Amino acid sequence: MLALLVSAALLSAQPRFIGPAERIADGVLLYRLDDPDMLNPAGHVAVQALQLDPRRVRLESGIAADHLPARETVQSIAKRRGALAAVNAGFFSLADGAPQALLKSAGSLIGKASRPRGAVGLVDRRHGPRLLFDRVTTDAASEGATSYGTRLGSSPKDWARAGNAVSGAGLLVLDGRDVTDWSDEGLSAAFDTTRHPRTMIGVDADEAIWLVTVDGRQPALSLGMTFKELQALSHRLGLRSSLNLDGGGSTTMVVRGFIVNHPSDDTGPRKVSDAILVFSRKR
Repeated sequence: MLALLVSAALLSAQPRFIGPAERIADGVLLYRLDDPDMLNPAGHVAVQALQLDPRRVRLESGIAADHLPARETVQSIAKRRGALAAVNAGFFSLADGAPQALLKSAGSLIGKASRPRGAVGLVDRRHGPRLLFDRVTTDAASEGATSYGTRLGSSPKDWARAGNAVSGAGLLVLDGRDVTDWSDEGLSAAFDTTRHPRTMIGVDADEAIWLVTVDGRQPALSLGMTFKELQALSHRLGLRSSLNLDGGGSTTMVVRGFIVNHPSDDTGPRKVSDAILVFSRKR
């Protein structure tokens, strides 16, 4: 009973200025935002934001076709794995789906990171997942093990323990402070200042986990967001840490088997290499 009360309190503490929520499952709420003032200058925008109670869900990074390199839609990955919800995750080669940076799934290191890109690690605990945020590299250590290098203070041992991890491109907010320099991550020119469809993961002060998609490249519906606009959205949702994941045509959110955002590719939902999957946690 106490756990139920804690869960209710966590998800009843609605962030300011985001409107009503749709209850998807115990501990899972879906918000839809379309306030033009989320952009500067203002414009059409469509945001989908899943708020997850870590006591009621578990997260995994699921990979296309259960092996890589490969590509598969987020919707197909979620259906095959029986996930309650999912978003696209890490960057990959469009040619074959090979991951382009850090990727761990079910304890196996699949993609390595020579450049310190922003990343999120999922450490499963008995009472719910804990999210790690940092800029991370990987390197081969003795006896075939992998060593993790961190730039912003998290423990390499925690990254080694994380069963699942995904690299993004653009650590946005860390411990309540906006990140303003991405030169370490080697982002392409104007990647942060141009509006694109975006996918984001974050955690708020109450340890609720957020998965967010921002539609873009559809002027009558949604223009997308820059990094500064994503940071403002992070604050609007109350996030103390957040990370920009792969976006563009990859940006997809699936809830109970249905795509709830508006993927921007003319050919339909893009096949990706991996996704962050949400499962109900058994009591």
